[in-house]
Amino acid sequence: MAEPAPPAAPTPAPPPPSERSGMSRFRAILALLLIAALSAGSWVFKDWEPRLLPIRVIEVKGELHQHSSQLLQQTLTARLHGGLLTVDLIDLKAAAEELSWVGRASLRRVWPDRLQVQVEEYRPLARWNDDCLVTADGIVFQQGGGTVPAGLPQLRAEDQRSVEVVTAYQKWQPALQQINHVIAVLAVDSRGDWQLELAKGTRLRLGTEAVEERLARFIASAPQLEAAGQALKVDLRYRNGFAVKWAPNESAVPAPPADRPTPSGTRG
Repeated sequence: MAEPAPPAAPTPAPPPPSERSGMSRFRAILALLLIAALSAGSWVFKDWEPRLLPIRVIEVKGELHQHSSQLLQQTLTARLHGGLLTVDLIDLKAAAEELSWVGRASLRRVWPDRLQVQVEEYRPLARWNDDCLVTADGIVFQQGGGTVPAGLPQLRAEDQRSVEVVTAYQKWQPALQQINHVIAVLAVDSRGDWQLELAKGTRLRLGTEAVEERLARFIASAPQLEAAGQALKVDLRYRNGFAVKWAPNESAVPAPPADRPTPSGTRG
């Protein structure tokens, strides 16, 4: 005969409502105390961390002029808040790259009290207008310090045309070098009128249309021009020729046949 099953354990009675309410209040108070403790600890940490782990040295790496390095250090020092652990590297990176001559910056902490900054300066291809420089990518910037490299050409245009002008310079300069000419000044005005000044003193007027074709016409005729004398100005804004203004002491030298332009109406 089967033994009778043991009686089921009695289900514990739920705590009375007043006890449940007391436990909920206790947990809420405990959570608030923990949050307050963490906040206080965080405040104490932020207040004391710069004193315990101050940044004493900002080390600049990269090929910079001395003045540029000092200016960068001053900029970062002015934006420096916190110690080695709490310093905002993203904000300092932004501060460094706000300097117009800084191409890229990276920062890292070096124990125990050093901040290391790696900087790449923009490298100028040419002077830009009166007080700026421009890179081979057409980025216009101002020199941070030190001396500007000697022998840079002068490019003149509106800032929004910097890429176009730099591209033209890098294309035309090698072609002119083949006939022993160097661009000293390349300019284009708001109307799109292109002009070149060569290092030997010749000024080229290319106008607003068929600029590449007109420059090629000058390059092809350069040996004849140099054989005839010193050309001060060559106006290439004609359909199939050009006009030449000679240096005063060359006025008696006859111009080569290519210098007899065929007018094409309004020059552009």
